[in-house]
Amino acid sequence: MTNANRCVVVADGAHARFLLAEPRADLPVRQTLRLVENLHMENPEHTLKGRRDARKIKSGRDERAPHSYTDHRNPHDLELMRRFAGRVAEQLSSMLAKQATDVVLVAEPHMLGLLRAAIEPVVKSGVPVQELARDYTWCTSVELERHLADNKLL
Repeated sequence: MTNANRCVVVADGAHARFLLAEPRADLPVRQTLRLVENLHMENPEHTLKGRRDARKIKSGRDERAPHSYTDHRNPHDLELMRRFAGRVAEQLSSMLAKQATDVVLVAEPHMLGLLRAAIEPVVKSGVPVQELARDYTWCTSVELERHLADNKLL
């Protein structure tokens, strides 16, 4: 298993980035890999605009009412994130079949739990998976390389 066959998935509830470690011949031996973004997926229902579009119902909150009540948005948001994690897992399976042999999952803790459940078939098939509970979706490829190297994942 070499780092050159590694797929890095960086995700939160709204985005998932798939990066592959590619060898570079123009650098010293200890710096021969770079991460190249292969795919970017979005979960439009989890963005602010998507949430506004999905919330056409009134919350039921009335300033005169002594008690507020819920319109059950949290379970709905969780289901949207779970479906997105499933789509990420499908894409990851496709990439593993074509080009990668091991995986590094980097996600904010809640999304990491959902991804862990979604990729269970991949793990059962014997593909090595390493995890990091951080939200690095905002990072450039170079910053992500540095963070992963600091955590001994690349």
